[in-house]
Amino acid sequence: MAPDSTPLTVVLATDSFLIGDGLAALLADAPDVKIVGRVRHPDDLLAMVESHEPDAVIISLRTPVVTTMATLEAARRLRTDHPGVGIVVISDRGNGFALELLRGGASRIAYLLDDRIPGIDTVLGALRDIRSGQTVLDPSIVDSLVTRRDGIAIDDLTLREIDVLEHISHGLSNRGIAAALFISVKAVEKYVSVIFRKLELIDQPLVDRRGTAALTFMSAQNDGPSMPQRTPIR
Repeated sequence: MAPDSTPLTVVLATDSFLIGDGLAALLADAPDVKIVGRVRHPDDLLAMVESHEPDAVIISLRTPVVTTMATLEAARRLRTDHPGVGIVVISDRGNGFALELLRGGASRIAYLLDDRIPGIDTVLGALRDIRSGQTVLDPSIVDSLVTRRDGIAIDDLTLREIDVLEHISHGLSNRGIAAALFISVKAVEKYVSVIFRKLELIDQPLVDRRGTAALTFMSAQNDGPSMPQRTPIR
């Protein structure tokens, strides 16, 4: 059982009967997981969550009927209205979708690529990890979003800059970071600017520098090449 002996309740959102029935059957064998609801479209997900108040949702949506934006909007509304609900996304889409999902913070988020899931234990592990506030990402997603170069990244940051970067990875605004660290917003803005410069994150219209910086922090914290990467969110 999970550290919390109460079964982990899950709502499953998939537009494929085959995938949905397969996941439900495999998860049914886990003593600490209970499926409490299923939906076929992200538009129905919020109502199901409000009705059953699950610990997590698993989203596996990919047919042309369901758009990427609808899925992202459902995830965004979940994080706004139900921040305690973990989100596991199983997708065949790459880093652009993952980065959009991580906007606003990475706590209680898992992003798994379906062709890199060796078995149901990976999904179960992600569910259990996000229940405790962790983040789980397929390492290929982190590697593709974070450009690693010799001599830069986390090692070049001061302890205070790392503190600020960690709070960025939690989704805090500059004002929120200032309140958490008891410093001024202007000081935070200066730290963020230095962090971007040290990580060589150029200001470009299509580049989410805060999201990429957060992924850099997560990547530095977790270096397992064979399993999804995870980081505790305190």
